[in-house]
Amino acid sequence: MSRKIVPCGACQLCCKMMTPILPERGDNAALYDTAMCYTPGKQPYLILNRQANGDCIYLDANGCSIWDHAPWVCRSFDCRELYKASDRTGRRIAIKRGDMTKAIFDRGRELIGKR
Repeated sequence: MSRKIVPCGACQLCCKMMTPILPERGDNAALYDTAMCYTPGKQPYLILNRQANGDCIYLDANGCSIWDHAPWVCRSFDCRELYKASDRTGRRIAIKRGDMTKAIFDRGRELIGKR
């Protein structure tokens, strides 16, 4: 899969999310520094490791240091599509559960030009 074209600019909000490694989508866990994510009520799963501040381990001063071979979730994520695919109630639930941050929904809305 090729990377989605998203006009991110300097935004790196999605680099602060948990990024699952999905072998069924072609991700090779051996290529990445990973950690196990334990979420109550869910099976443990592999994610990209995190820096002490919560950022992706591969986010550095120049942006993504694995851009050319980032995991499927990174290549396919588009905050605009996320915003358009959800309604206000769904967004509130996702934020409350910790599945997504308000800032990412806000950025998606901003990029599609909704106020």
